[in-house]
Amino acid sequence: MKKKNSASLRDAFTLVEMLVVIAMLGLLMGSAANGISQAKKQAKITRAHAEMRELVNAWLAYEQAYDDWPIPSNAQSEEGILATESNLKELIGQGDDGMVYLNAPMTAGSGGRAFRDPWGTPYRYRIIEVSTSDSQDDNTFEASIAFPNRHLGWR
Repeated sequence: MKKKNSASLRDAFTLVEMLVVIAMLGLLMGSAANGISQAKKQAKITRAHAEMRELVNAWLAYEQAYDDWPIPSNAQSEEGILATESNLKELIGQGDDGMVYLNAPMTAGSGGRAFRDPWGTPYRYRIIEVSTSDSQDDNTFEASIAFPNRHLGWR
C-alpha cells in the first residue's frame, strides 16, 4: 500500500510548479494584451488619418466644382469649429446643389449630429483665406483638421 501512495505522489504537480505555470501564463497574457491594445490604438489613428483625408478630398472636390470653398462664417476662428452636420451641409448633400462630396457617417452627440473621430469627439476644422495678391481671383485657402493629440494641415 505504501508503494501506491508514493507512486501517485510522484506523478502529481506540486503547488510551486502550478504557481510557476500560472505566473508564466499570466506574463504571456499580459504581453499579448499590451500588443493588442497598441494595435487598436494604431488602428484608430490610421482611421482618423483616413477620415481627415476624406474630408480634405471633399473640400477639394467642392472647390473644383465651384471654384470656391464652403466656408461657414465661424470657420476662420483660431480654435476651429466642430465638423457638425450644419457646418458641413454643403459637403454632405444638404446644400443648394444637393451633391454629396463627403460620404461620412454623422453620429449624434451632445452637440448634435457630427463627423466624429474614432474616439467619439467631433473633428475640428479651420479654413483660412490667404490673400496672395491684390486680385481676389488669386486668393488661396489654407485648411487644417485636428483630432486628439494630433494635428495635420493641408494647403
